[in-house]
Parts: sequence; C-alpha cells; structure tokens
Amino acid sequence: MFAQRLGVVLAVLAAGMSSGCDVVALLGGFPKPTITTRSSLPVELAYRAGSDGLVILTGRVNGRVDVEFILDTGAPVTVLIANAHTAPLGFDTSKARRLGPADDPASPTGVIERDLALTFGDVALTGLAAVVLPESTLACPERFREVGFEGVIGADLFRRFVVDVDPARQRVTLHEPATWTPPSGAAVVPIRLESGHAYIDATLVLSGGERVTLPLHVDTGMTTALALVGGSHPSLAMPTQGEVTRSCFVSGRREVRRGLPVGVRLGTAAFDGVAPRFAEKRDVPSVQQAGAVGSGLLSTRRYVIDYPGKRLVVL
Repeated sequence: MFAQRLGVVLAVLAAGMSSGCDVVALLGGFPKPTITTRSSLPVELAYRAGSDGLVILTGRVNGRVDVEFILDTGAPVTVLIANAHTAPLGFDTSKARRLGPADDPASPTGVIERDLALTFGDVALTGLAAVVLPESTLACPERFREVGFEGVIGADLFRRFVVDVDPARQRVTLHEPATWTPPSGAAVVPIRLESGHAYIDATLVLSGGERVTLPLHVDTGMTTALALVGGSHPSLAMPTQGEVTRSCFVSGRREVRRGLPVGVRLGTAAFDGVAPRFAEKRDVPSVQQAGAVGSGLLSTRRYVIDYPGKRLVVL
C-alpha cells in the first residue's frame, strides 16, 4: 500500500535533483522567465484541491495545451511530464538522462526544454525553462496519474509574487511583494532559501511533552502533513510499531512508518494531533534530511508563501 504522500517528490521531481543542488549548475543554469500580468495586482486564480490539500492550477503551455500544475515550494525549477496529454507540445525526450545522484530517490530522468510560454489566467511567463520527464521513466506513473497533473511549478512563481493560498475558497492570490503586509494576528515564520528550497524552524511537541526544534523543508507538493527522519534528533527514533506504507518517488519506492501524533508549532500557529511519517535517512531525498512539512498540514489553514520577504505566514 502506498502512503498518501505522493507529492513527497512531486516537485522534487524537479527539486531533489542533485540534492537541490545543482541541476542548475549541472545544466548550465536556468534563466528566470519574464513574467507579466494583464491586470494590476493582486491577481486571483482558482485552483483544484488535490489529495490532502495539493494546490493544482491549470496553465496553458505554448498556447496549445492546458496542463494541470501542482503549486510546489519543493520545485526550484518548473517540471512537465511528457505523456499522451502533452504530446501536442512535441517534446523530444529521446536523450533523457538521470539528473542527479543515482542513490537519491528524487533524482529524475529527463531533458531540459527552453523558451516555453505558460499562462495562468492573467499571468504570463515567457522564456521559461523546464525539466521534461518522460512518463515512462517514473517509478509508479499510475499513482501520479491518480493525482491528475502533468506539471509542477514553484520558484518561477514564488520568486516574483507573494503567494496567498486560501483552501476554504480554493483560490490563490498573487500579490506585489513591495506592498503586501501580513494580516494582523498572523503567525510569521522566517524562511531560509537554499538552492531554491525553503526551510523553516519548526517545533514538535512530543507525546511526553518534550519539545524538539528542527529545520524542516517546506514542501507544498508533499501530501503528507509531516515527514520526519528517524535518528535526525536523539528524541526522534524510527518507530518500531505503526502502519507501514510505501511512498512513491520519481525513481523509486520507499517504506515509511506512521509515528505517534505530535504537536507542530510554526511560530505562534499550533497544529495538534499531527501523525508523522518516518523514514530511514538513507531513504529520503537529500533536501529533507531532517524532514518536511507538506500540504497535508498547511492546507488546514490559509497560508502565504513570501519568498521575497523570506517568510511563511499562517492565518
């Protein structure tokens, strides 16, 4: 049985390449796209809620095909999947190769496509570079098809806008960073950006009351609420009991084990009764060496990703 965390690498489809390292350096660098809007900011986009709160936006690629994109903080580059749906785009994946270490379950096999055009409603990205993955190279493509997506977008939007996700209304609002301020009473958590990935310090309240603070990857493309790594802290041993499930990565499948519920504190925002999924260190993407918070947690509230201001805001 597979764990409900298909997104643990939906974006690490792009993200985990070379340890978050450096597919960009490896491939000669990704140019930042030019982004324009037909209307003044803020711009509101409707989205479809996927499994455990995944945010799925419909974008039109090269003016030809509507593609479902997961909005993912785990993706420092944009990803497209070459399959029957995207075939009209004419991607040539005959020279696809492994993009990252062979022992990293998040390292995909793909090619780079440049000078793409992508629109989300009134927002247009041109000169976009993306990693294109042949569907046939995915370890369990049927699981990805269940989610219903053909693309992943992250930093290409997050670098330009303050991105406000409202699960109750199923709307994403893009704000101008220079003028946006957090609402009164919101929890504001500093973000560290490393190689296109976002990290926060989160405090876990364990069953016995002990508090453990860890640097966690922010991965809105991960359906699991909380992923932890056994042994990443002396108080976080790999559980010996608990449901064992399988996680689906782009290049492999790994076992994870459910742990006892914990509390999660993101600044002043409290999430209680969160059931973590534990994995052995050897089995996790290199960008998640302590663990990650995913859409299964964040989607229970309205939240804002503010890369320009280096903060996560929880309402």
